[in-house]
Amino acid sequence: MAATQTAGSPALYFGPFNTAQALGIDRGNYIAIQSSNPVAAAQYAVENMGFYLVHADGEGRHYLAAHGLDPYSLVYTPGEQGKIDHISYVVRSADDLHGAEKRLTELGVKGERSERSQLWRHGPALRFVNPSGHTIELTPGVVVDVPMAALVAEPPTTPAPISLDHAVVRAVDPGAGFEFASRVMGLKESARIVAPDGIPVLGFFRCHTLYHCYAVARSQYNGLHHMQFTVKNPLAVHRAFEQMKERGKVELIWGPLRHGAGHNVVFYFRDYTGNIVEYSAEEEIILNDATYVPRVWPVTDPLAGDEWYRSHIPEAMM
Repeated sequence: MAATQTAGSPALYFGPFNTAQALGIDRGNYIAIQSSNPVAAAQYAVENMGFYLVHADGEGRHYLAAHGLDPYSLVYTPGEQGKIDHISYVVRSADDLHGAEKRLTELGVKGERSERSQLWRHGPALRFVNPSGHTIELTPGVVVDVPMAALVAEPPTTPAPISLDHAVVRAVDPGAGFEFASRVMGLKESARIVAPDGIPVLGFFRCHTLYHCYAVARSQYNGLHHMQFTVKNPLAVHRAFEQMKERGKVELIWGPLRHGAGHNVVFYFRDYTGNIVEYSAEEEIILNDATYVPRVWPVTDPLAGDEWYRSHIPEAMM
């Protein structure tokens, strides 16, 4: 591992992000966000984001299903408005969960195992914390061998999120976040965006073929940069955007556009908690792990963010 450090600053990881042994992360599962008013947050998601409210438990958690095969893809739980409660990822079996627990122990990372989760329709889980203080959860879930959007029929309504694909976390120390994603979480680097001095600004990490299931963004504070939900296809992206624009109930932030990094067609908006949400389709699929070389994009290259219009990332997402 190669790192440099200047006085008063954390070490930054510049080396290649490959891993010899993984935790068995298969794909994104759901994200749980804290809200001072989970009822209102859930209602907003139903009325404006295309989710279904499928359950509310005795602790005030509200579970929202998308149009895919997962029981739910978004949870609003009582707490500090907009704070990440946890990000959940699927492993393929209980044996894989046991293997992940063993691997964390070998790496000296503290994990918390629960055989019976308090959450609704939830199996055994393993939780640990990344360097920026975000809780990551692993749990057995629905096993799919292709991206979820390819398995389901096109929903008849819009907007129509299908599944959680990735979450991007903010990190004061992105080097530690990059290193943890690779060495501990066992993810493979797909690309990074770097500042003129070479310091990473944003890193994209994948578990299998989809371009990323997790990303780390350099920031002045730790938190959530954005959460992403896949829709069926690019036409669904445009339909969702136009519907939100016409209704005027949602704060639209950026897009539609096509990212250079990942090549997905996207747009961004805010949910009730103030967090940024991405709806996108046609994310790049990487099949050649043996020969794939992660691309390095200069932050000054507008094509990294927007291949179509070369627009720059808005201030709200910095």
